[in-house]
Amino acid sequence: MALLALVSLIPGHPKPGDSVFIWLISDIPTLMQKILHICLYGMLALLLVWTLDSIEPRAYRFLIALFIAVAFGAVMEWCQTKVPGRYGTVFDVALDAVGAALGLLTAVFIL
Repeated sequence: MALLALVSLIPGHPKPGDSVFIWLISDIPTLMQKILHICLYGMLALLLVWTLDSIEPRAYRFLIALFIAVAFGAVMEWCQTKVPGRYGTVFDVALDAVGAALGLLTAVFIL
């Protein structure tokens, strides 16, 4: 979650003197950013299900993981509205939810 927050809250327009990391992140093409939303939130949901292993029944664990992942995505999108050069969108929250659902589907088969 810390990595997602770090990447989500990097300013959209790097300035001279910013780290190479900020310059690299800001140059990711839009389509790749959307694909990363799905992949990273899928991984987040999968890791949440794994971490919440002690919660029974299994359906509750999956619902809690889905809620946390989507809520975190929504909060990150809202926080982006406060970062220069960034903006939050409902579409990105929807991509986060799709990624989380795919992560949970993966968890059904591997956990």
